[in-house]
Amino acid sequence: MPLYEYMCRGCGARFEVLQRIGAGAEQTVCPKCGGHEVAKQLSTFASAMAGSGAMPCGSSSSSSCGSGGFS
Repeated sequence: MPLYEYMCRGCGARFEVLQRIGAGAEQTVCPKCGGHEVAKQLSTFASAMAGSGAMPCGSSSSSSCGSGGFS
């Protein structure tokens, strides 16, 4: 299940919730004040590459990848 970020419109609290894909804010309750008026926030995510830990260009150092990893 993905982790979604919400902000409560009532008290301003920011919190995260594990929800099914497609679940909306209408089923989400603020853990701080119990309010139902919450808004889903845009958030960043982290990813990791499986394997030897090498950069996509084949080197463990990004300097051999060229400018920004693109050549």
